[in-house]
Amino acid sequence: MTQTPARSSSPWQKLRLWPFVLLMVLAVAIAAATLVEEVWGTAAAHRAVYGSVWFTALWVILAALGVRVMLRLNIWKRPATLALHLSFLMILCGALLTALTARRGYLHLRQGVPSSHYARDNSAASSLPFTARLDSFYILHYPGTEAPQDYVSHVRIQDSVYVISMNRIAEVQGYRLYQSSYDPDLQGTVLKVNYDPWGTGLTYAGYLMLALSMMCSLLADVPWIRRLQNRRKTAGCIMALLMMGLPAKADPLPTLPQSRLLMMEQEQVIWNDRVAPMGTMAQEFLLKIYGHRTYRGLSPMQVVTSWQMDPQQWASQPIIKLTDGGYGCLNDYIDYSTMPPQLKGLGTDARTDEKVGLILMLMQGSLVKPLPEGVEPASPTRIRAELFYNRIDWTLWSMIACFVLVVASGICAYARIRFVQSRHTSLFRLVHAGSILLWLFLAVSFVLRWYIAARIPLANSYETMVFVALCILSLRIAVPSLRRETGALLPAAFVLLVAHLGETDPCITPLVPVLHSPWLSAHVSIIMLSYAMLVLSIIDRRMLKTAVFLLAVGIFLGAVWANVSWGSYWSWDPKESWALVTMLVYSLPLHTQSIPWLKSDRAYRIYSVVALCCLAMTYWGVNHLLGGMHSYN
Repeated sequence: MTQTPARSSSPWQKLRLWPFVLLMVLAVAIAAATLVEEVWGTAAAHRAVYGSVWFTALWVILAALGVRVMLRLNIWKRPATLALHLSFLMILCGALLTALTARRGYLHLRQGVPSSHYARDNSAASSLPFTARLDSFYILHYPGTEAPQDYVSHVRIQDSVYVISMNRIAEVQGYRLYQSSYDPDLQGTVLKVNYDPWGTGLTYAGYLMLALSMMCSLLADVPWIRRLQNRRKTAGCIMALLMMGLPAKADPLPTLPQSRLLMMEQEQVIWNDRVAPMGTMAQEFLLKIYGHRTYRGLSPMQVVTSWQMDPQQWASQPIIKLTDGGYGCLNDYIDYSTMPPQLKGLGTDARTDEKVGLILMLMQGSLVKPLPEGVEPASPTRIRAELFYNRIDWTLWSMIACFVLVVASGICAYARIRFVQSRHTSLFRLVHAGSILLWLFLAVSFVLRWYIAARIPLANSYETMVFVALCILSLRIAVPSLRRETGALLPAAFVLLVAHLGETDPCITPLVPVLHSPWLSAHVSIIMLSYAMLVLSIIDRRMLKTAVFLLAVGIFLGAVWANVSWGSYWSWDPKESWALVTMLVYSLPLHTQSIPWLKSDRAYRIYSVVALCCLAMTYWGVNHLLGGMHSYN
C-alpha cells in the first residue's frame, strides 16, 4: 500500500531525467565531432554529426521533452524561469529556420567585371537580385610593417559604392556581403554571401530574451549579488614595485657602457609588426632563444649589442634553449669545413630552427628594422611605460605572491581552529590585505599592457590568463564566502603558473584584422569572467548560476560577432562547440529538482571536478590540440 505512490511517480521522475540524458548525449556527440573534424576534416564532421538527421532529431526531441517537463512543473508560475527556457527554444527554432531557409555562398569579383551570380556552399550556382562590380581592393597595413591591418573592397551595387572590410558588411535587399578572401594579384576579391531572412532575426530575439530573463533570475535568486551591490569599495595601499636594474659585471664578452645602452634601448624600431623600443626587441629576442631575461648577468641590450660586436665569440655560447631542456650554441649548427660555411642539423625541431634563424638575422643586421620614414613614432611616455613594463616579470612575481597567500590562507584556516580569535582575525586581515595588493599589482600590469598595445589586452592566451587571474582575485576580495576559503586563491596561482611556464607568448603584437571589432572585449571578458567563476563555484556553489549565465551571454555575444565577421552566427568551430559542451555540462547542477542526487555537496563537488575537465579542454585543449578559427588565440 505504501509503495503505490512511489510506483506512480516513477514514470514522471524518469520523464524529468530524459532531457538531461539527451543533453549529455548531445554534449558527447559535439565533443566527438570536434575530434572527427581534426582527424578527417570539417566536411566529415558535418556529414557525420552536425548536418546529420539524427543530430537534428535529438535537438527536436530535447525541445519537445523540455516543453513537456515545463508544463508538468507549472513553470509558468515563475516568469523569469519560464522566459529563460523559452529563449532557448526560440534559439533552437531560429537555428532550425536558418538550416532550412538560409542560403550561403561565395561571390568572386574581378576588378571592373560585373557579376550577379554566386557559388552556393553545395557548389551550385545561384543568382543575386542585383549586379555587383569590384571597383578596387587593397590591403591596409600597420604603419611601417607588412602586417595586414584590414582587407578592403570597394564594390559598386546599383549605382552605390559599398566599402566592405573585416567587421564591416554590406546589406543589399536582404543579402549580407562579407569580406572573405582575395586574389593574389589584388585585382579580385571573394565575398561571402549570406541570405537568412528568418532564422537570424528569431535567434537574435532569443538572445535578447535570454539576457533579460537571466538578469531577472539572478536578481531574484542570488543573494550575494545584492550584498555586493551595497558593498563599500575596499581601500588599498600603493605597492612599491621593485625595478630590475641592468646589471654590469666583469665578463669576457665585450659590452657597451651602461649609459649608452640606456639611450639605445629607447630607440624606436619595427618589431613584431609594430613600433616598439629597441629594449623590447632585445628582451623578447633573449626570451625567445634563451628562455630567461638575462644571460650570465648580462641584460638583453648587452647581449644583443655584444653579439653584433663579436659574433664569433658568441657563436660558442650555450644560449639556444633546446626542447629537451638543454642548451646548444650556434657552432653546433654551422659547418665550417666548407667555404662559405653552411648550416647543418636543422629540420628536426621547428622551434630550434626558428631560434637559429633569429640569431642569423641578428648577425646579418636584418633583425633590427629602423623606423621607416613617414611612420609616426610612439610618444616618449609610451616608450618609457613599455620599458618600465619590460623590467618587471609580472607573472612570475604575481605567481610567487599568490602561492605565498595560498600558504598563508592555510595557516589562517589552522589558526581558526587552534588559536584565539584575535590572532586568527589578525592573520585573516593580513591575507586579505595581501590579496588586495596582489590585485593592484596585476591590475597595474594589465593597464600598462593596455596602454602600450593601444588595445584591450584580451587577444591571446597569455593576456586572457592574466585577466582570468584578475577575475579570480576580484571575486576572492569581493565575495565574503570566498575570503575564508583556503583554496579560493589556488586557481589564480595555477593560472599564473601556466602563464609563466607554459607555451604562451607574452610578446605584444598587433591584432589580426578580424579582431578589430567592438565585440572583442565584451565577448572575451565575459567568457573569461565566467571561467573564473566556474572554477570558484567548486568552493561556493552559489556562484554556479551566475557563472553559467555569463558563459551563455559570452557564447551568444561571440555568435553575434561571428555573424558580423564571418557571415554566420554559428559554424560549429571547435572553440564554439566546446564552449557549448561546457555550458551544457555545467547547467545540470542547476536542475536539482529534476536531478536530486546533485543536491548533495559531495556529489556536486565530484561532478564539478569532472566538469572542470571540459572547461580545461575548452580553454587550453582546443588551442593546442584542435584547429579552427580561434587558433590565433
